Amino acid sequence: MKRLPPMAPGSRTWGSWRYWLVPGMGVKRHVTWAVLGASVAIVGTIGFTLWLLGDRRDALAAPIEDLLVGAGWTRAGGWVTGALVALGVTFTVAAIARLNRSLLSNWLVRPQDAAQLVHRRLTLARGPKIVAIGGGTGLSLLLRGLREHSSNLTAVVAVSDDGGSSGRLRAAFGMPAPGDLSDCLAALSVDEASLGRLLQYRFTRGEALEGHTFGNLLITTLSEVEGDFGDALRVMQRLLNLNGAVWPATAQAVTLRVVKADGSVVEGESNLAAHPGPAARVTLNPDAPEALPEVVAALADADLVVLGPGSVFTSTLPPVVVPAVAAALRDSPATLVQVINIMTEAGETDGFDAWDHVDAIERHVGRRPDLVVVNDTPLDAERVAAYRAEGAEVVAVDPDRFRAADMAFVAWPLLGPAPHAQHDPAALARGLVTWWAERGGR
Repeated sequence: MKRLPPMAPGSRTWGSWRYWLVPGMGVKRHVTWAVLGASVAIVGTIGFTLWLLGDRRDALAAPIEDLLVGAGWTRAGGWVTGALVALGVTFTVAAIARLNRSLLSNWLVRPQDAAQLVHRRLTLARGPKIVAIGGGTGLSLLLRGLREHSSNLTAVVAVSDDGGSSGRLRAAFGMPAPGDLSDCLAALSVDEASLGRLLQYRFTRGEALEGHTFGNLLITTLSEVEGDFGDALRVMQRLLNLNGAVWPATAQAVTLRVVKADGSVVEGESNLAAHPGPAARVTLNPDAPEALPEVVAALADADLVVLGPGSVFTSTLPPVVVPAVAAALRDSPATLVQVINIMTEAGETDGFDAWDHVDAIERHVGRRPDLVVVNDTPLDAERVAAYRAEGAEVVAVDPDRFRAADMAFVAWPLLGPAPHAQHDPAALARGLVTWWAERGGR
């Protein structure tokens, strides 16, 4: 599936309203009916005129007949009628386009862009149904790539973060962490340039506000007004013009509990990095929070479910250890894709290779990924050195191990621009949607 071209500035020429004739717009059939109706009306008008003239109709018919048998008509009649038909259709299409622009002028700042907007929305609406699960920067970046291919997107977001602005709001209001939700809402906004800048604005002064983002405060305010965190997100979906939906894995306030490989237990996501060594298992406190029904329904109806990229034990796994989410994921008919991180993460995946990342998901979910995606672009020495100083290494990949396990495995050039070792969201989304489409959408 091709990535949609960016929205071009509006124009009053063919370039702006040619979209009305693109297949799938549902406009050509109406143009056809309009032309047919006009033709019937013209024939009826001629017949009515001849009926009114009665015996005097030769006064009208004779000049027309003389024209149709003349030498000029014989030479150029076909060209003239063809040009008239083309001109008539052009005027009809232009009139419909202008009518739409006139009607939409009350809702759109640039109604001349209506055809492009409708074409884009219809194209995205035919895209695959994708559920992306995770949190942090990885999930919001993935959503920015996927929104160019489909509007049937659902983000299932971790809400166990207890640091920074989210941590302060959790402590003050006893609510789930709003931070990753705010980032994902911005990522799926049709007008991310404006809405994203607003939601992600971080206050730098004011004793009570300093450090908080506007998006976190907005979600907190709606949660207080609605009396329920899930209802607050439902209101957000209605307020914002999104290419998809964003839901918390649970509407309950949960705390992350991580069991390390050495058997020690760490309470709270913000404390994990201070305890060296890899993690082994993740649970939540309370251990069986309820999932939102929208999340369960999205998983049951999905074509693709994508896990990662992102911190495995603090972003990807917290949503899927919610019991109802894990059960829905196991039962989902969707293709399950896991995107392997480019780098290990200190205090979480120390020493992990690609297979260890997959094993962690399978142990928690009870289902093995149908496709594993890794990056095959080499990292430059500067980035390797910078991450090594933070205790991180490039995730090693052994393709033979996946082949021996009969697991679908692909390596794509996915490295994003410096300075971070993150996935290029456009390349990752394009690869996932193309892979899905080439297999018949299954």
